[in-house]
Amino acid sequence: MANSIFIVGTGPGIGAATAERFAREGWTIVLGARSRTKLESAAADLQSRGYEAHAVSVDATDARQLHMAIAKADDLAGGLTAVLFNAALVRAQDLFGMSDSEIESDLAVNVAAGMHTIRAAHELFSDRGGIILVTGGGLAVAPHASYASLGAGKAALRNLVQGLAPDLATRGIRIATATIGTLVAPGSQEAADVADIFWGLATSPDAEWEATYPAAS
Repeated sequence: MANSIFIVGTGPGIGAATAERFAREGWTIVLGARSRTKLESAAADLQSRGYEAHAVSVDATDARQLHMAIAKADDLAGGLTAVLFNAALVRAQDLFGMSDSEIESDLAVNVAAGMHTIRAAHELFSDRGGIILVTGGGLAVAPHASYASLGAGKAALRNLVQGLAPDLATRGIRIATATIGTLVAPGSQEAADVADIFWGLATSPDAEWEATYPAAS
C-alpha cells in the first residue's frame, strides 16, 4: 500500500505546500476543503505534474460529513497513512468586539472541526495505526488579545495533542502539531519550511509531539 495523506482544510499556503512536499516523495494526496471548485483546480495542478491527487469536498465543522469524507479519502487513496488538520478561521478581533455568532462560528472551525478530525482519524487508524497532524500556531503559547478566537483555538488543539500523544502512541497512532509563530503566505519560503516540518513529523518515528517554527534559538 502506498503512503497517502488527507489534508483537511487545504488552502494556498501551508496546505498547498504540504501537498506538494508529500507528493514529491511519492505519496498519494487527497485534498479536502469546502470549495469543490478550488479543490479540483488544486488537484488538477498536482496531476499535471505527474502526482496522484484527489479532491474531497468537506465541511469539517459537520462531524458526520467529516467521517464520510475521511472514509472516501481512505478509499480513493487505497488506505490513508496520515491525516492533517489545517483548517482555521483567522479573525483579527478582540473578544469584546465579536458578536455571539462570530464566536460560535470561529470556534466551530478552530476547535470543534479539529476535534472532529482527530476523532475520525483515530477511528480510521484504530486497527492499523497511522499519523495525525495538526497545524498549530504561536498564539497558543504567546496569546494576543487582538486574535481572541484564533488564539483560543490553537491553544485548545495544542493542549489536546499534548494530552493525547502518549496514550495514542501505545496504540500505534502518532499525533503531532507544528506550532507556527510567523505569518505564512502562499508560495513563500515559510510555507515550504512548514511543509518540511510536517514531512519530518510524519516520517520520523521518534518525532516529538510538537515542532516549532521558527525554531527556538
